[in-house]
Amino acid sequence: MAKKPATLTEAEIFAKVDAKKQNSVGWFDSRLARERERVTRYLNGELPKRQSEGSSSYVSSDVYDSVEMQRSQLLEVFAGGEHIAQFDPDQDMNAEMCRVATEYASYTIFRLNEGYNIFNSVIFDGLTARAGVAKVYWDERYETKEETFEGLSFEDAHALAAQEDVHDFEADLDEATGSFKGTLSRKKDCSCVRIDEVAPEEFLIEPLATSVRKATYCGHRTPKTRAELIDMGHDKAKVMAIPSDDAKELMFSPEVLARQQQVGASDQTDDPVQQELEYLVYYESYIRMDMKDGKGVRLYKICHAGQTILDTQEVDKAPFIAYIPLPIPHVFYGNNFAARVIHTQNARTVLYRGVLDHTAITTNSRYMVVNGGLMNPRELLDNRLGGIVNVRRPDSVQPFQQNPLNPYVFNVLQLLSDNNDKSTGISALSQGLNKDAISSQNSQGLVDNMMKASGQRGKIMARNFAVNFLVPLMLEVVRLAIIHKDKRVIEVAGQPLNIDAEQWAERTTCSISQHLGYGEKDMAANELGQGYQMMAKDPGLGNMFGPQQRFAMLKDVAKLKGFNNFANYLDPKAPPPQPDPIKVQEVQAKTTSAQASMLTAQTKQQDANRLYSLDQTKVAQNAAQLHLTALDHDRTHDRQDMETAARVQQGEEQLEIEREKIKAQERTAMRNAAVKASQPKPQHPRG
Repeated sequence: MAKKPATLTEAEIFAKVDAKKQNSVGWFDSRLARERERVTRYLNGELPKRQSEGSSSYVSSDVYDSVEMQRSQLLEVFAGGEHIAQFDPDQDMNAEMCRVATEYASYTIFRLNEGYNIFNSVIFDGLTARAGVAKVYWDERYETKEETFEGLSFEDAHALAAQEDVHDFEADLDEATGSFKGTLSRKKDCSCVRIDEVAPEEFLIEPLATSVRKATYCGHRTPKTRAELIDMGHDKAKVMAIPSDDAKELMFSPEVLARQQQVGASDQTDDPVQQELEYLVYYESYIRMDMKDGKGVRLYKICHAGQTILDTQEVDKAPFIAYIPLPIPHVFYGNNFAARVIHTQNARTVLYRGVLDHTAITTNSRYMVVNGGLMNPRELLDNRLGGIVNVRRPDSVQPFQQNPLNPYVFNVLQLLSDNNDKSTGISALSQGLNKDAISSQNSQGLVDNMMKASGQRGKIMARNFAVNFLVPLMLEVVRLAIIHKDKRVIEVAGQPLNIDAEQWAERTTCSISQHLGYGEKDMAANELGQGYQMMAKDPGLGNMFGPQQRFAMLKDVAKLKGFNNFANYLDPKAPPPQPDPIKVQEVQAKTTSAQASMLTAQTKQQDANRLYSLDQTKVAQNAAQLHLTALDHDRTHDRQDMETAARVQQGEEQLEIEREKIKAQERTAMRNAAVKASQPKPQHPRG
């Protein structure tokens, strides 16, 4: 039968933790500490040192400019108060619960904690020390306030003592009045999620770790007084029995001194006035190991100072979140952003010093003087304007020949500037310092596209911050709130919001805003505003682009511009405003006048219609009369034609009758003539 592994003793636990700690501290202090010290000195303008006494002490500020420019861009995006990350609804949490959780996370980061300062420190450490680290934990804290009371009845005193937040209730009966008086203490729960920035020299992680989540060992070392350790809840006897250690090595390490050099930090401190105020190096180590009988490998939090373990407990995860601006695959620490600018600062400093030294030598040139050729050598040393130098002979003083300044110096300076832009991704265009960007040939859209292209590397750093720091930070804030069942009322946009984290489900992801580049939100807001104007003017979209849609679009524009209290200015559900009585009277007067004008116009129109009808009737009558007249004329003409035809016929008939009469007369005459011819002629007597 296999033998079960025994539970580790406290000495065995400390030995394993101390070995891991020593490995991390030794590797950490030997390389990264020296690099961080060097970067800090370059950042402060202490390096490179001048080559000789009397030469120019000018130091180029490339490291400082690059770090501050990148930090300002990242802070502008993430510390502006907008919701860069939002929780997504699913079957466990609906959209409203996710909205409340997002507001709670933002409230915790920026109002319960100093979110701006935390982001500032983490980003700065990430740019100058390879990694910026923050510590997220639940801080259980109570505030006690003493109060006095008097003149209370028995029932009132009993009710006061029964209140949930009342502790140490003491009351005395005043026999003269029969009332109670005394003192009480109110204990207010101020527990919440705390976020602390961790100094680079205080964070420990094993050399081969790829992330905090996968690390076998990581920890936080910090100098604390014995009194602070006792206030944290550690056993006073154990704390006071810990031997004194050399906490000054951590408090005044070379990188700490380099960081505080500008304010005159010194490695000499006064001795503590009491033992409770003596500093110890307090370690909060998170290590994976099998500590108890066959339970398996678990993550444990082990707090110790010196060789004394003060607390041991099993935890589900280490409370550290790291931001690495320039990550390297399969390595925890990435590239050092500031260190990549050091060579540029060295080269530019040397070139600028050469220009300044050459200018100084040209202005105050050196002279070759013949021994004894000057009446008073002080006259030549006193290089004042218009000064006189008395010489014994014309060739007593001759200037040394000075070589001219190399004309390629300024070309090299420009090349170094371009090389620095490539190295850091921060160009004069992205800083708004390129005077050639704004010209008559370059439109606003072209300049915007150039700025977007020049800020691609900065946008990647911003996305690294959002994905690897902000999202885990929000997830951890909500997770701790769920574990500790946080209930409180917060204020969002001037309105109270009830928080009940017990009803939430643990979140695993967030959605990230797409506008992470510097100035991209303003560009997106302008484009959205132009789209709003176009749709508002299009009459064909009247039914689809109603008040609710317009309000939602304007709200998005306001969010992109940084106005989170947009609902205070416009309310889509507000009732229509009551009309102004004076304006109502004016409108009524105008309406009455318009109605009178309309009636007048209608009357005129009716009169015109009647006149038109009369005219049309007259025209019709005239047309009918003309038609009748024409018919009458036609009938008259027909009658006349018929009469003429009748007369003609009658005349023809009369003519025919007359012809017949003539013919009859002619026949009669012919008969008569024939008759006469047939009768004998009478004889006349002769006389």
